[in-house]
Amino acid sequence: MLEIKDLTVFYGTEKAVRELSMKVSGEVVCLCGRNGAGKSTVLRAVAGIVHVDSGQILLDGKDVIPIPLHKRLESGIGYVPEDRKLFKEMTVRENIEVAKIGVKASGRKEMNIDELLPELASLYNRKSKLLSGGQQKLVSIARAIATSPNVLLFDEVLEGLARSMMIKISEIVTKIKAEGKDILCAESSLDKAGMYADRIIWLEKGQIVATGSPAEIKKQISDSIRAR
Repeated sequence: MLEIKDLTVFYGTEKAVRELSMKVSGEVVCLCGRNGAGKSTVLRAVAGIVHVDSGQILLDGKDVIPIPLHKRLESGIGYVPEDRKLFKEMTVRENIEVAKIGVKASGRKEMNIDELLPELASLYNRKSKLLSGGQQKLVSIARAIATSPNVLLFDEVLEGLARSMMIKISEIVTKIKAEGKDILCAESSLDKAGMYADRIIWLEKGQIVATGSPAEIKKQISDSIRAR
């Protein structure tokens, strides 16, 4: 289980995340909100990419904040960044093998990438720079699950994709959840988040202002607009 307690993150003098608390347990939770709401900052804090000013990030009861970035994979956290971060001159297979180093160090059982992402079978020997945006996104997901994490973080995983690829990746996220993984995502679009999320957390200025199913959040937003 992933639990965040009173998380606060500053960017300079600006408070990007404000005493935020939440849990993710056996579900897909998606952070939504306008640009600058703090969605990606929460994910980056969990991944160890940004400095946390106060609060706790608990993975199965253990605070991972003191754990350095390069050790987060070994602790059981997988991260799929918005910009993919692939090694462009490496093949798909090589990109995935690099990620597996963290699994070998942790001793966790490897997830079956071929079963979860059969679309990659024909791409293993191609350099990542030659892939389409959707294919690169699949490789980025494969790298994250190659570490056999307990918690997966997806940042704008459907952004910039064709509808068919959005559907495919939404199905993959559901399959990964069925493997017993906790999944925390960030999406700017509520419609995209609704394609795969069990629960939506709506953020404004780094704070939680609403939580519920995709349908419930859509209704709350619609009611709020009508009331203005």
